[in-house]
Amino acid sequence: MSFLSVAAPSPTPSNSSANGSKRKRPADAPNVVYSQPADSGTGDHVYTQFGFARDHLKDGLKQLTFEEIMKYLNVREEQPNWKQLRQLFHSTSKDNRIGFDHGTGLYHYKPKLAIRNPSQLKAYLQAQKSAQGIPIKDLKDGWPNVAEEIKPMAAKKQILLKETKDGVPKTVWDNDPSLMHNMDTQFISDWHKIAIPANPDDMRNTLINVGLNVATAPRVVVDNTPKAKKKRAPRKNGRVTNTHMTHVLKDFSGLRK
Repeated sequence: MSFLSVAAPSPTPSNSSANGSKRKRPADAPNVVYSQPADSGTGDHVYTQFGFARDHLKDGLKQLTFEEIMKYLNVREEQPNWKQLRQLFHSTSKDNRIGFDHGTGLYHYKPKLAIRNPSQLKAYLQAQKSAQGIPIKDLKDGWPNVAEEIKPMAAKKQILLKETKDGVPKTVWDNDPSLMHNMDTQFISDWHKIAIPANPDDMRNTLINVGLNVATAPRVVVDNTPKAKKKRAPRKNGRVTNTHMTHVLKDFSGLRK
């Protein structure tokens, strides 16, 4: 069969007709609506409701029953979210901020630190093994009015408080008022009368003259890089052992190349 008998492909259809007039475009096909999965109420939707419940308990530090929380979320008992949220509320994950009181049967918000008043703050600071300060932002998580309520403690010198330039508390430390004493006014006056040299070099020379180490002394760089070991030169003459036969042995060291 000859290849000429193969039908040639049809040309690409054109929008214009044979007489030169444009053809009308066919009407758009109606939009087809494909089937969508039913909203089962699970997945991200449950975690979103969990976040709403957490924020609701945090606002005002509420203590509510499970039914009251579900009423706030508008979740009915026959919905799958009811059982799933109950499981999330009792999760042992460290990220779970919802706590449950078995004595009262109420749910509450669990802050980063279980501190809600000055007495609890003082007890927490004294129980620390170190003198590490606590950021105020961590205390605000469970004690919204901490910035105002700790100011009387700072006035009584029960705590040490670091503030910003605007007077906003930033960090708090424990303090013992019995260790704080008033300084003698004469000592304070004599202290401020000591004149500090305006030239730093004069201060440095004065400290060196009295035998004190100066903090601004030039730093001495110690070279700890290992030094290359020198190669040991070979011995020219070997150890002579047959000394009793020197009269019969000949010295051939002169023939060595």
